[in-house]
Amino acid sequence: MKLHPVIAQIKKADKAIIAEDFDTLLDIYTDDAVLVIEPGRNAVGKNDIKKAFEAIAVYFKNGLNIKQDGLEVLESGNTALVLANTVISAPNCPPTTRKATYVFIKSTNGNWLCSIDNSYGHEIIGTVKKIITFDNRINNLKEKR
Repeated sequence: MKLHPVIAQIKKADKAIIAEDFDTLLDIYTDDAVLVIEPGRNAVGKNDIKKAFEAIAVYFKNGLNIKQDGLEVLESGNTALVLANTVISAPNCPPTTRKATYVFIKSTNGNWLCSIDNSYGHEIIGTVKKIITFDNRINNLKEKR
């Protein structure tokens, strides 16, 4: 069975996160994408998403590992909803499975791009939402170590 192109993009993203290759990672996001950093904290746009991943790498002592333990892609037209069992681990974090939710949009050139990256899934329900810009607040994430 042929791999769905969205799954290929997720695999590419996971490899880029592990390698801390954030320029490659940003290639799979829409310009106005939303990344759930943690419940209640979002980064919006490629610039803030890159800064968030840089801070996340430091938080996880530059050893973040990600793998998918099950993915389901529901596609309708130019939109795909992905439900995933995403397993994260790091030197300071034992393996944890998150029930992730991702939304991908098919671009005009046919590439699938991530518009919503929510590795926390339903855990965000009921949290106060903050849009994080990293101009002067990059230390907020670093201080949680």
